[in-house]
Amino acid sequence: MHETLIQTYRQYAELCQTNVFGHRRVSPKQILQQLADSVTDDELSDQYGKGVLIERFEQEVAALLGKQSALFLPSGTMAQNIALKIWADEQQSDRVALHPTSHLLLHEENAVEALYQLKPVIVGQADQLPHLDEIKAATEVPLAAVLLELPMREIGGQLPTWEALVSQSEWLHAQNIPFHMDGARLWQCPEAYNKSLQQICALFDSIYVSFYKDLGGISGACLLGSHAFIEKARVWQRRAGGNLFALYPYVVAAREGLKMHLPQMRQRRDDALWLAGQFNQLSGISTWPHTPHSSMFHIVINAEASAFLKRSIDWMQGNGICLIRTPYKVNKNRLISEISIGDAFAKLPRAKWQETIVDFAKVVLEA
Repeated sequence: MHETLIQTYRQYAELCQTNVFGHRRVSPKQILQQLADSVTDDELSDQYGKGVLIERFEQEVAALLGKQSALFLPSGTMAQNIALKIWADEQQSDRVALHPTSHLLLHEENAVEALYQLKPVIVGQADQLPHLDEIKAATEVPLAAVLLELPMREIGGQLPTWEALVSQSEWLHAQNIPFHMDGARLWQCPEAYNKSLQQICALFDSIYVSFYKDLGGISGACLLGSHAFIEKARVWQRRAGGNLFALYPYVVAAREGLKMHLPQMRQRRDDALWLAGQFNQLSGISTWPHTPHSSMFHIVINAEASAFLKRSIDWMQGNGICLIRTPYKVNKNRLISEISIGDAFAKLPRAKWQETIVDFAKVVLEA
């Protein structure tokens, strides 16, 4: 019903030169030039995962997260399925515990079953954080591993309390059940928990991190764990076709992204808290959660969808600014969108954003 309007909204949102969410738009030419300038004359390409450039970066990431070893992979989909397959072989079980909103269930065309012959065991409710008693209930059948996403994107970047996370980790380890982290947005967690990356990662047996979401890389991921775990992962990387001839463009982009964006994560969480506060003052708009746990949250808009989309499109055309990312869920009187703070927010001072939000509310929400 609203497909045409959503498509038009997306088109105009992409034309906006200023966004409150995500990273600033940079052309491929600019990105490649910046990456080329960051590489020294004596750095050489990797070949099939070997070479100083890629191996040094893997060591740096392993040290940053406090794990013995790391493996650079082309994608998180590959990294996570490999991790679960390794644990399945070790535990001699094909059952893996996943939250209903896990990326493996929603966005991977069922690769976990179709390619890796693993059987998901659903843990928790789709709109809530998983609880220890739900994890315990899932272990009535032998499990290969339990996967937990931090923060949980599909429920607005929510995080379990530190105490709950520690309890889950301790109980699983007492049962000799591996605990795997989907850390696609792990970089947001230290500020939320007031803990270091190493302290957080110490609770998990294996970890996946992404380099393009919060860190602005081109693509790429790392899988981390013990030396023995990563050696097994290298075999599965080859089997899955992930041992490409050269990965250095992705490695360099990941390296530069860590340097540029990781130091900004504390400020971005502060900006998310401030921005959510501004949105929650508007009639018909609320954030989920009300107070963000991380540097992302969802926006719930209670308005007649067609009218809201049309007025928003007109407002974006006139201002060249996108305040609300293209809604991912739309029905007649309700829209839901996602906001994740990147370096785009810093383009304008808060006072200007506040002024812009007030104007948006007057033109779009109160019309």
